[in-house]
Amino acid sequence: MNQDRISGVLLHVTSLPSYGGVGDFGPAAYEFVDFLAAAKQRLWQVLPLSPAGYGSSPYSALSAFAGNPVMISLERLVQDGWLTAQQIEGLPGHDGPADFAAAATRKVPLIEAAAANFLDHASDQARAHFQKFCQDNMSWLPDYAMFNILRRRFGYRSWIDWPPEYAQRKHDALTAALTEHGRELAIEQAIQFFFDQQWCELRA
Repeated sequence: MNQDRISGVLLHVTSLPSYGGVGDFGPAAYEFVDFLAAAKQRLWQVLPLSPAGYGSSPYSALSAFAGNPVMISLERLVQDGWLTAQQIEGLPGHDGPADFAAAATRKVPLIEAAAANFLDHASDQARAHFQKFCQDNMSWLPDYAMFNILRRRFGYRSWIDWPPEYAQRKHDALTAALTEHGRELAIEQAIQFFFDQQWCELRA
């Protein structure tokens, strides 16, 4: 067992300064990693990065596998070509307490627009990376995307209050939802792809 003592900092990603209400994997996150390295810190305890449920607590997650879309950096989406600089101009900065309500109304729609743009205009190489991500995460990604779509459809009520055919995952109801919401489901999966890309790049 390694007996060396190491030190680090506990900081949730949403506490970083950014645009749109909460911190994310953008420039401030890279600056924070550089600061940790310069200070000879070896750990960054990030706390859960899962999609927050009611109350916006990272410990009340909607999924054990998915990432919280609000942590996707808009600046990096601009760099990748999925948003334009004009689309994020005028977005309020965030350097105080996290504002999840603002992120939901201002930031998430832009991330959804970026995901739609990706689905429509991604290169063959980028599309292949996305398809591999979907295949590698087949055990949870389609169900999570469907859960999110149905959750919005039924006014963010708890799943136990959904119509029985959806709450009980009846085959006919889910097949109809898949047909009706195919585009939205693909957008949900592309958003998770963005999260995975940005988080892995930051960790690297």
